[in-house]
Amino acid sequence: MRDAIGYALQVAYRDAVRDDGKIPSPIQLRREIREWFYPRYDYARHHINPVCRASIAMLRSYRKNDGELRIPQVKKLAVRIDAELFKIFDNKIRVTLQPNHYVWIQINTANKRYEEYSRGKPSELLITDGKVCLTFIISDGKKPLGSKLIASDLNFSTIDSTKARVENGTVKLESINTEPIKKIAQIQNDFSRRRRMLQMRIRNPDKRIKKLRKTRGRQRNRIRDALHKLSTRMVRENQSASFVFEKLTGIRSDGSSRSKKLRTYLNRWPYRLYQSMVEYKSPNQTLYVNPGGTSSRCPVCGGRLEHPAWAMNRCETCGADYGRNRLSSLAILCRGMRLCGQPFAVSADASWRLMRDEYLYAHSLPEAVGAGWTETANAPNLNMYAKIHV
Repeated sequence: MRDAIGYALQVAYRDAVRDDGKIPSPIQLRREIREWFYPRYDYARHHINPVCRASIAMLRSYRKNDGELRIPQVKKLAVRIDAELFKIFDNKIRVTLQPNHYVWIQINTANKRYEEYSRGKPSELLITDGKVCLTFIISDGKKPLGSKLIASDLNFSTIDSTKARVENGTVKLESINTEPIKKIAQIQNDFSRRRRMLQMRIRNPDKRIKKLRKTRGRQRNRIRDALHKLSTRMVRENQSASFVFEKLTGIRSDGSSRSKKLRTYLNRWPYRLYQSMVEYKSPNQTLYVNPGGTSSRCPVCGGRLEHPAWAMNRCETCGADYGRNRLSSLAILCRGMRLCGQPFAVSADASWRLMRDEYLYAHSLPEAVGAGWTETANAPNLNMYAKIHV
């Protein structure tokens, strides 16, 4: 792997010189050298990842220490192996060279800290001409569960959160909050227009690629900055709370039945980035619940919800029109409470009766009688009107 790292250093140095001294990322370097690497090294394809990371780390370290960008000389025989390429069985390390082709290395269990470290997660394997080093990720243990729960429904333009606490074995709703995040979509739309203009106006391919790369980097930095500020504020204001999110894995996978505009918004939607920021910043455990049915089943009575308008949930059993996103956050809270072993009967709770109006759908038309009046088909929900306004 020494020759591979040397070649990767040359490619990374060349790209950095072309890009005004900006060192490429390991992912960008992998795209550059994979056509050279795969035919020459008959290994599993994951072995290219540590080569790229080691090359970029060396280039950054030499520039930081020497103050200038130059190609370091690779002298030592060493290879780093990702956790995906090795496993530990009965104090032996099984390293994958090729699919279904392994090499076994015996672990020296005489190390006085091995038993303690082995409880952690294996991170990386370093093999040199003189020794083998195995690293572990040691955590302080599982985070505790907070005294309160904040269930958040993540949407394209808002984050709707319901906060509750458990008092003497009884769940009490505290507040409902809607945090606007239209700024994220605005940043994405603005930079999308910029990239289209660059693609149309710049004819030189190298210059166009360079400008597009800078534009993507600026967009990513601005979105991460906005989400960092939002997540930090949410965690600081709720130090004693555990956050509850929907587990939205695979939401982008089936896009054949969706419109082009919806697929675009789904692919841009940084929901997982916000969830991960809150998870590692919060001192308490973060919970994830099944998202199925949070917008189709009423968390108050369990009835079927209808959607006369996109932002509205109509429950014929309750006789009410609720705001879609706020009611979804209440459904997420109920599922989070069940995960904690504290079932929450919303309809029988006194705090729900006090906060019920905050979950109702408020129409913006001046002739609207109240929260239950809807625009769809010019037909109000008469059951809801009778129950609320009489």
